[in-house]
Amino acid sequence: MRFLLSVLFILICCSAGAQNNQSKKTSDYTKKPLWIAMMDDPNANFFETEKAFELYWSKHEKPEGEHEEIGERAEREKTPGKRKQRKISAENDLRFAVKKYEVWHDQTLPYVQPDGRILSTEERLKIWKSQQQQ
Repeated sequence: MRFLLSVLFILICCSAGAQNNQSKKTSDYTKKPLWIAMMDDPNANFFETEKAFELYWSKHEKPEGEHEEIGERAEREKTPGKRKQRKISAENDLRFAVKKYEVWHDQTLPYVQPDGRILSTEERLKIWKSQQQQ
């Protein structure tokens, strides 16, 4: 009986830990742009990357599109301080990452399996070759 209670206690603890890890992961998705690294990971789950992207931008304001050249020149002429320069640089990096995500999403979507796995380059090439032979 004592053994059975111990096993039950361990299972309950593991279950609670798994739920805690899931909420921690979701919390990390909202705080950090983890989707940027996930795009470059060939083993990343497509749906998890999508989720990370959506959760991050649900708590942050997406950077606006590119400024017109005239506006950029006017901003450069002001010569902002180092803190402002770092902020502008970080915004530009995020702006680029959003564009990269959108291209990645569109190009990857046809190769996503029902479980979220993305076909490897070799698998994609095999499909392409079989289509060329037909």
